[in-house]
Amino acid sequence: MEKKPYILNVKILRQFLIVADDLMHFLVAVTLLVCAAFILVRAMAGFLHPDTASLLHILNEVLLVLIIMELMWPIVRFLRREPFTLNPFLYIGIISSIRRILLLEAEHSALARLAGTVKQWEEQWPVLAEMGVNVGIILVLSVSLAILSRRDRSADK
Repeated sequence: MEKKPYILNVKILRQFLIVADDLMHFLVAVTLLVCAAFILVRAMAGFLHPDTASLLHILNEVLLVLIIMELMWPIVRFLRREPFTLNPFLYIGIISSIRRILLLEAEHSALARLAGTVKQWEEQWPVLAEMGVNVGIILVLSVSLAILSRRDRSADK
């Protein structure tokens, strides 16, 4: 039986798709890097007039830059052809929860200062509940990170 020649070479198409995939991942990584740089530069303007609000804004923006940079690591690992790992995503979750706790506390403190009164329990419990959920998320993600790192260390031996 005679084999029919393919009109398109499958190996060439596969190689083209791999190159296109690498190029797209590279462009996403560069975009994340540029966005992080712009956010960081914009945040540094807060140092010109350092007050509590601007410093909290800088802290928020710096944590956002950390999140973006952690998003870039899986892409870099992919381009190096290294195995996939969950660690960057666990770091992102931890940083995001810390960022949210800081923002909640800053907003809550600022509103309390503006009002000049101490809020009643009925007004405070939603904020405290959200902070508690974020602390729980941090604990769960930290334990997960410890379990994964212990597993990785035992696999290396």
